[in-house]
Amino acid sequence: MTSMVIQLKRDIISVLDMKDDFKKILDKALKTKTEPPKGRRPEPLKRKVLAMVFEKPSLRTRISFEVGMTQLGGTAICISPDEVQIGKRETVADVAKVLSRYVDGIMYRAFCNETMREFAENATVPVINGLDDMEHPCQCAGDLLTILEKKKKLKGLQLTYVGDGNNVCNSLLLGCAITGMNMRAATPKSHAPDDGLLAKAQEIAKEKGCTIETMSNPFEAAEGADVLYTDTWVSMGQEAEKEERENLFLPFQVNAKLVEKANKNWLFMHCLPAHRGHEVSEEIIDGPRSVVFDQAENRLHAQKAILATVL
Repeated sequence: MTSMVIQLKRDIISVLDMKDDFKKILDKALKTKTEPPKGRRPEPLKRKVLAMVFEKPSLRTRISFEVGMTQLGGTAICISPDEVQIGKRETVADVAKVLSRYVDGIMYRAFCNETMREFAENATVPVINGLDDMEHPCQCAGDLLTILEKKKKLKGLQLTYVGDGNNVCNSLLLGCAITGMNMRAATPKSHAPDDGLLAKAQEIAKEKGCTIETMSNPFEAAEGADVLYTDTWVSMGQEAEKEERENLFLPFQVNAKLVEKANKNWLFMHCLPAHRGHEVSEEIIDGPRSVVFDQAENRLHAQKAILATVL
């Protein structure tokens, strides 16, 4: 009598969903990037199909996932905001259940983390978070892959994030804690990272022997940094707050004065799109220590490792 093995689906909604094998995923991505196979490219996802559902448009997320699936032997289908209108034309649950009947996995780029989690609960295939208002786990994976590639290690390094305590910052807090990196997030008190995720990151950091800190002084945070990281001050959906945000965040610009506090071989990172003269000065983002385009490329390699792991 043969026993049937039921394989549970694996979602990547938070960086926490990669807690047990994050380093393994990064190592796999780095190996795939730096040691291309001889002869024909292996196709672990041959005949598999990924649906990419967008509530918010994207350059890097769409192209990197589509190219990644193609390189792994699979196919990606892009579903634009107007085609589905999740929660308006059809319920979140209905869309998740219908798509699950057609495809092997779903990448969902959403406005709201609650919607993301409701979608994943109703899908019967793996769901990968392509961004929501709480986290950006795939961006974090690409970021830490970039640091690993440039610095040859993660554990013990100091990452300083300056600006808005947003979804990218939240995911970096968790990713740094899991990999043993120290992180300081310098934000205005009114725009601090999520309290719950910060507490979880600090709990993990205690186990890993690193520190996760938040503060409101960017110069204090930049002291001895190996990596300086920032993000846009005004994200999609925040256009009405543009002037107010720009005034509030002005002291948090990454510029020549701020980077003087960093370690000698500091790197500058930004998840893009960037606004030169706002969150970062032109001389920094276009300077020799900027790795923003390596970072953008590494979304592809990190996501290929994630796709090959969960599909």
